[in-house]
Amino acid sequence: MNKLKAKKIKRHMLKSYEFWQIDEKFLVVSPDKKLFLQEGLESLPDSESGYLAYAYLDRVLKIAFLGIADPEEGSYQYFESEDALVAPAALLPQMLVMVVKPTLELNRHPFVQGVLALHEGDALKRSTLALRSLDPLRDPLEPEILTACFIRDEAKKRQAYDDLADGFRRKLEDAEAEDFVTEELPEPPSVPDDYINFVRIKDLTPANHGTWRAVLLDNLPGTRLKKKGDDAAISLVTITEEETEYTVLFVDHMAPVEGTGIRVASHKPSRLPWRLAYELACSDCPYRDTFFLGRQGDDHHIFKEILDEIRSGKIDPLILIDLVQSDQCELDFSRELYRCRNCGTLDVKNRLRLIREDKSLSSAYNCPSCGERMSLVKRNQIASIDCPDCRKPLNLGSEKQWSKGGISK
Repeated sequence: MNKLKAKKIKRHMLKSYEFWQIDEKFLVVSPDKKLFLQEGLESLPDSESGYLAYAYLDRVLKIAFLGIADPEEGSYQYFESEDALVAPAALLPQMLVMVVKPTLELNRHPFVQGVLALHEGDALKRSTLALRSLDPLRDPLEPEILTACFIRDEAKKRQAYDDLADGFRRKLEDAEAEDFVTEELPEPPSVPDDYINFVRIKDLTPANHGTWRAVLLDNLPGTRLKKKGDDAAISLVTITEEETEYTVLFVDHMAPVEGTGIRVASHKPSRLPWRLAYELACSDCPYRDTFFLGRQGDDHHIFKEILDEIRSGKIDPLILIDLVQSDQCELDFSRELYRCRNCGTLDVKNRLRLIREDKSLSSAYNCPSCGERMSLVKRNQIASIDCPDCRKPLNLGSEKQWSKGGISK
């Protein structure tokens, strides 16, 4: 049995989770005889302790059973066959599960590797799944399908509303002149919906020049410029009503559909982070490691690695959205030390920061050992961090400058 490095949290019914809370996550499933009655799970081996499963989005949310799990012992074992038993999550709403965040070891399963490869290939389409403001517009079973508004003739609609507003103002002036009480004042006009249609879209993706694009799943009434299956320009509008923000999608059938190419440059900071190697050792256990941090000039090698990750879809979705939509942006990067908030694992990551004129956005990392979020260790904190194995203070042995050719004093 393999060790399951995960937080022991309370189990909940599968239906209590939103898709984004468990997509690409592992699940420890409680044993239940009803599982064998579901289509696709008839050959599921019997287990008194539970199962290890994997949740992933493939048009709909699906659950793949990969092996046996024992939450009490904190262990798991894969089935002998690499073929997973898969069932739609919608058929298992009452299933009790404990969410386990993905680790490097768990993600090595061949089935999971295949899913992740497909997701990385669709990274641009999947990037908008990270926008929580769009959740109310999503189809409950197929989150990649959203509802958008289509206004056939915006000028005509605006004129109709202006006419109603003028009538309302006249009635209000008459009511105030006759000194009516508040309860007798006319009601404000409602926005006429004669020209508004709601259509379904899919594959919402960011596009160049701050725009969005999607594929129409319905024909647009009253126009032949766009039809079902066509790419269309989408406007994302945020509306504030009574201190609550709402996001609305509009289909702009007259606007050009922009491309999704990325143009980005390496940021040249005014002061480069020191290129130092920190040797850390524990006096209470055998732990010892050296961490090579910093960057040198443009560091074309690291920048090329980052560009390769972008091309392969291995990048934070929010950063990917900004990369596509920004007309001018830069990437700041440096090797830095990160520490897991849960298990204390230390790991060197490329600290990636997208820089635009109006904002900056940093990439987040999860622990390869337990899947929890990692935090950046500032240089002045390195000498005071704890050992990831025994949690005793580490000793800073030396700080040395280093280069690609090796370490130099």
